[in-house]
Amino acid sequence: MSEIWSVAQSGPVEGVVVALQLLCFIVFGFLLSKEDISSHRLPNRLVGYWFLASVVLILSLGASHFGLPGILQGFLGMLFLGGGYLLMSLISAGAMGIGDVKLAGVLGLNLGIYSLSALFLATLLTFVAATLWVIGGVIVRKLTLKSAVPFGPFMILGAFAVLLVAR
Repeated sequence: MSEIWSVAQSGPVEGVVVALQLLCFIVFGFLLSKEDISSHRLPNRLVGYWFLASVVLILSLGASHFGLPGILQGFLGMLFLGGGYLLMSLISAGAMGIGDVKLAGVLGLNLGIYSLSALFLATLLTFVAATLWVIGGVIVRKLTLKSAVPFGPFMILGAFAVLLVAR
């Protein structure tokens, strides 16, 4: 059983907080993905609301289940994933936007409280899914290797998948 499901089953408060966390992933993930696909932008307003909701949920999970070490681990996840994406953004010279960096911080916060190793797995899954999408698009001649591809949906999908299954 993954960590999130064992936390959800540990008590009624934890179950509600985990359900709200998953609901945030679904609602904000859908809205951000839709916007990124249509405009190649991740609006600060939506990312900011998700961040604020995540902080409340992580603090609630920390208070009810993980304690201060879990809260710190969540914020460490935010720094690691956000920092890693910031580094990639700086190196890629514009191929990855600051919206992706901000989203990575939110995803890192949500994953980090459960497992810092989940950050690596989510990143790997994100890049594999995006690469397969581009290869498929090139094969069917809908994309070229220089096409701009919205990265946010892949980030959300990778993080959500890992959140549901990782230990």
